[in-house]
Amino acid sequence: MKKIIRLFHSSLPARLMLVFSIAGSAILCLIFIIIAEGFALQWKLNVRPHLEQYLDYINQDIGNPPNAAKAEALAQRLPVNIYIIGPNINFSSTGSPLDLDDVEFESRKKWRKKRSQNYASGSDNSPHLMFADADDRTIMRNQVDDFKVYFEISHLGNEAQSKRIRVWSMLCLLLILVLSFYQLRRMLRPVQDIKQGVKKMGAGQLDFRVPIRKENDLGELSGSINQMALDIEQMLDAKRQLLLAVSHELRSPLTRAKIASQMLDDSLNKERLQEDILEMESLISEILETERMNTPHAVLNKTPVDLQDLVASVITELPENDVQLSCEANLPSFMLDEKRIRLLMRNTINNAICHSVEVTAAPVVSVSYQQQCLSISIKDFGVGIAEDDLQHITEPFYRADRSRTRDTGGFGIGLYLCKLIVEAHKGELKITSELGKGTFVDIRLPVE
Repeated sequence: MKKIIRLFHSSLPARLMLVFSIAGSAILCLIFIIIAEGFALQWKLNVRPHLEQYLDYINQDIGNPPNAAKAEALAQRLPVNIYIIGPNINFSSTGSPLDLDDVEFESRKKWRKKRSQNYASGSDNSPHLMFADADDRTIMRNQVDDFKVYFEISHLGNEAQSKRIRVWSMLCLLLILVLSFYQLRRMLRPVQDIKQGVKKMGAGQLDFRVPIRKENDLGELSGSINQMALDIEQMLDAKRQLLLAVSHELRSPLTRAKIASQMLDDSLNKERLQEDILEMESLISEILETERMNTPHAVLNKTPVDLQDLVASVITELPENDVQLSCEANLPSFMLDEKRIRLLMRNTINNAICHSVEVTAAPVVSVSYQQQCLSISIKDFGVGIAEDDLQHITEPFYRADRSRTRDTGGFGIGLYLCKLIVEAHKGELKITSELGKGTFVDIRLPVE
């Protein structure tokens, strides 16, 4: 049942078929009501008087007093049941007594007047004739001296034939619904193509093209989406090429400036100049790495990595710090991109160190592994991050501290790069923080 409900929620053809079925059923019910009322009116005004006359003729053929033999012959020849009740006779053409429960007889004149004010036919020369009408039969009663003669005409057809008609009608209806569903599904196949295309393009596969099946409105829409994807792809390629070219061209003057600074006399200005040059080199490297990771065709060079040794070496390479490392015992080697995981650890741990300058508690790095999931957490006890900044902290070039001092410095690209590295490994990066209590970075990587 849940699968059927899910189908109607997710399938456009199924929902359209449901709407069409409800609308069609409502129309059929309306037509049926109109036809039924029309037949009922025609029955009362036109057919019923002929039925009365027909029963009168049969009554005359039986004779007075009623003749059972003639009644038997008429019942076998005509679609009418005849019953005769009187002295020394109790005749039934069906072999069973007549069921008169809930049957109310009325005179012909009163019956005609009740059914139709406009009806006028013949004289009412048989005051003993009484009529009764039910949903399934019409009965006429004739009183002849001490004899009562009943004529019964059934309104029901052959039940077996009616059942066959209902069964075949339901099968035909089901077949029509199935054929209509597949036809709708075929007609709406371009919608599914567009859905899959938009999903892949949104995931970064801008070279994917939606197939154009027919030259119609949906075909034009597919072509427009393909053209849009091509324009975006060209725009992003142009931006990427420009960024890479500018970053590459900046390396040459930076290299010359770095060499020239080595020839200067030792001084505070020389030290600051070299720090600025190193920052610019670091920014260029991060921009280049970000562009490489941001492409949908980014390739990870996975090799067996001893994560405990890698994190320990990163902590050692960073400036003087008291970072505490807590690793689960007997960690296996993991298939990771060592270069990018090292960059991920360096950025996250360095952020924790920078924001813990004014506190005594040192940052803590924890590594654990369970159920094929590698968990890395970095906890600092610094100033924390405001809630408004927290939701934007992994966006490129976003800085919670816009002063860009050397203590809290950076260019707002480090955490964005960390996010790309984690996503490239099919993992998840979560950052939680509270002002005055510190920040917690939780990294989850699926590994084998």
